[in-house]
Amino acid sequence: MRILGVIPARYHSQRLPGKVLLPLKGKPIIQHVYERAHQFFGDELIVATDDMRVVQTVEGFGGKAVMTRTTHTSGTERVSEVAEKFLYDAYINVQADEPFLEVSHLEQVARGLEKHEIVTLASHIYTLEEVLSPSVVKVVTDINGRALYFSRSLVPHVRDMPMTNPEVVKRYPFYRHVGLYGYRRETLMRIVSLSPALIEEAEQLEQLRWLYHGYAIHVLEAPYPTFSIDTEDEYVQAQALAERLL
Repeated sequence: MRILGVIPARYHSQRLPGKVLLPLKGKPIIQHVYERAHQFFGDELIVATDDMRVVQTVEGFGGKAVMTRTTHTSGTERVSEVAEKFLYDAYINVQADEPFLEVSHLEQVARGLEKHEIVTLASHIYTLEEVLSPSVVKVVTDINGRALYFSRSLVPHVRDMPMTNPEVVKRYPFYRHVGLYGYRRETLMRIVSLSPALIEEAEQLEQLRWLYHGYAIHVLEAPYPTFSIDTEDEYVQAQALAERLL
């Protein structure tokens, strides 16, 4: 199976504009992401952006980048535009704001695509703070690993134990979504033509549209979570993490 790695990199992020170009230990965030992803994809990797500043930065460090339309509402839509021009069996959507990306995560998604049409990852949650945070997207799966629902709210809700009790996260399975997606080409081109769903609008999670329309999303358990940079506070945290991890 031929797989192309695509890093959708929108410049005008709502909460932290231009974040993909912010410096982190002497390199822009997008370069850290690209270099980690390159360890797995090699030359089968491309950045898809809506801003020439990102193109120039990527090409400046020797990477490949293409301009895409400014009207896309999700990373998946941006990947689909790349898929119109570059024909592969499948595509892996790599988040542009995760400089501590694990190569093993990419390997897991690629293996999953051998069996499934849409693949993503989740990691176990061990703290109450993460379980209760709306910035941490939770996922619940069925017995076969197919996603039942993604939510910023607490799922599953524990009726008979107070959420201040640390035993909750020991007794019940809570998983945070790791924002990597793999899609086979035919499925990718179908899901971007689906009409929006109200649950997607409410949660602001694009994958809920696919579930709403009956598509199966297979969730594989990753041993490690990732760290995305969405806010100024998270950027400060990333600077501290970079001293140890980059």
